[in-house]
Amino acid sequence: MRGPLMSSTGHAGLRVETPDLRLLCDPWVSPGGAFLGSRFPFPDNSHLRAVPRLLEAEWVAVSSAQADHMDVEFLSGLDESVRVVIPAYPSSVLHDRLSAAGVKNIVEVEGWQRVPLTDRGDWLTVVPEQSPMAHRAAFLVVADGVSVLHCNDARLSLSQTRRAMIEVGGPLDLLALDASEERFRAVKRLVRAVKPRLVMPYGGPGCFLDPELMEHNAVVAPGELPAETLTLLPGDSVRITPTSYECVRDPHWEGFAYSDSVAVANHLETYAASRAQEIADVWEAYPDPDAGSGLEDRFAEHFVRLGRMSPYFLERIAMTVRFKVAGADGGVWDVHLGTTDETAQYTFRVEARWLEAVLGGEIRWEDLLLSRRIHVEHAPEADGSYLFGLLMHADADALQAIEDYDKRDPDSTVTLTSGDRTFEVTRYCPHSGEDLAEGAVIDEAPEGLVLRCLAHNFDFSLTTGLCLNARCEPIVVAAPV
Repeated sequence: MRGPLMSSTGHAGLRVETPDLRLLCDPWVSPGGAFLGSRFPFPDNSHLRAVPRLLEAEWVAVSSAQADHMDVEFLSGLDESVRVVIPAYPSSVLHDRLSAAGVKNIVEVEGWQRVPLTDRGDWLTVVPEQSPMAHRAAFLVVADGVSVLHCNDARLSLSQTRRAMIEVGGPLDLLALDASEERFRAVKRLVRAVKPRLVMPYGGPGCFLDPELMEHNAVVAPGELPAETLTLLPGDSVRITPTSYECVRDPHWEGFAYSDSVAVANHLETYAASRAQEIADVWEAYPDPDAGSGLEDRFAEHFVRLGRMSPYFLERIAMTVRFKVAGADGGVWDVHLGTTDETAQYTFRVEARWLEAVLGGEIRWEDLLLSRRIHVEHAPEADGSYLFGLLMHADADALQAIEDYDKRDPDSTVTLTSGDRTFEVTRYCPHSGEDLAEGAVIDEAPEGLVLRCLAHNFDFSLTTGLCLNARCEPIVVAAPV
């Protein structure tokens, strides 16, 4: 068995290839960048578009509707035979945006549902984040006997990662994940706990090339993690077998290193110059609305519609948000979300051209917020979690899923199966609240069948409900169904 060839396509993109399989995960390769031409993959991966067959595949997996993971320009050019796998989220936004782009062969996959990729035992599944507040998911792939958990930008729990190991029958061969500075400590703990054979870190959001935004660049080399660490640049590859691995470096990157500040600065300068036209095209595509265009009225109507989507969210937000809109038809406009208080807790500063793009449905609030073309200020005590949830989802089904998650009954039960035996048990672990519907397995022990919570490996007897290996309250076990 030769093992699959894993190739970086830049950012969080990964290609998996065997003699029978070509799979692309979250390719972001179009020259126009993402989020209103604000962010681009770093380092520049444009040379890959000239590599024969590198971006061809029978399968493409897209983890989220964020534009640095869902490259609409690239995906719209796929052959109709290519199957595009997406997670089944509470909202249809991802599916709808792909369909609107002309993508035909969309395969929507529930969490942990296996999708056969070949007739030789290769498969893929999705692992969504536990909370529906963020629609992000990892892909778990087994190809040619080798396993890879490609986390994209999903924040998986320890129990989810342990379940992935159980699904593949042992340690993960490759764990690929966002190890950017803000996540590094949590990632380090996760890697130490699950001990993958190899870990591939990538550095988080892309770089800024628009001169107005370049001050936000903070290129940091992915740090070393407590496992064999592979830092792959776009075009670098690693062939992994069950017992060994071998890296192949793309000669394109000779003389470049994240740790070389001069090389990084020179690369950014050259990169920005090469994308100047694409950035100029974005500015031209979104002109400043003329005075008297009715922007304020459209803005007010937009927030009336948003507010009607979820009374629960309005109750949780309960604040006034002020928008300071620059441009010929701009102004200062307050939005009262679940309150009549005139004091603004959050203030957004934005050009009218970008706001108009949101109100006209050309982009989503999520795109604008991630673009850094909007500036946010807030009172020290203000909690914007539900405000940003409302703006970024702007979808009734997504908001309802979050409400249902928040209001879940701590005394609810779940039915789990082992062979031909079925048990009804407490749904949430009494130790840390882990959802046992996803984060538990049933195993044999000297005491009989046990339910193991994968968050901290607590074992509960399926006869008595007692915790067998730690001090913890018992679970409730109904008589086997």
